[in-house]
Amino acid sequence: MTIMHPKDQELLRYLNKSCSELEYHRIARHMKACAPCRGRLADFLDVELMLDQLAVEQAPAELTDRVMSALRSSDRPLPVRPALEAQASSPRRKWMPYWRTELLHGMVAMAATFLFIISGVFGKLTSLDPNRWEADVRTGALQLFHVVESVSRQLLS
Repeated sequence: MTIMHPKDQELLRYLNKSCSELEYHRIARHMKACAPCRGRLADFLDVELMLDQLAVEQAPAELTDRVMSALRSSDRPLPVRPALEAQASSPRRKWMPYWRTELLHGMVAMAATFLFIISGVFGKLTSLDPNRWEADVRTGALQLFHVVESVSRQLLS
């Protein structure tokens, strides 16, 4: 069994108690059994405590007025990144959001799974003898019944 260690973001949410109850209990169970993750959590706690001890600097009262007056006096428009302009004018940009990489990878995985499953079904169908279909179906159903029965007995005992 592989152990799924919580990511740093999950540990921070756990530390600040800003995660869901299910996530909180999952991480708490993991923390009981995993010393390296407890060490990482202790490091995060140390950083949080040091940050709490830092003095908060106050911005000068006139800072807002200076920034706003500088913005009003500026004659030139705000800069726009060239990449954003190129994306906005590109005809491909209209359909691009719908074909994200994750969706494409999911579709490829789904197609591969379908082909894998269907190849097994066709292999099984071609290996069946049409004269023995009824006997094969009965044998398969009986084997399935025995498997389900033995698994049920093991689970209930």
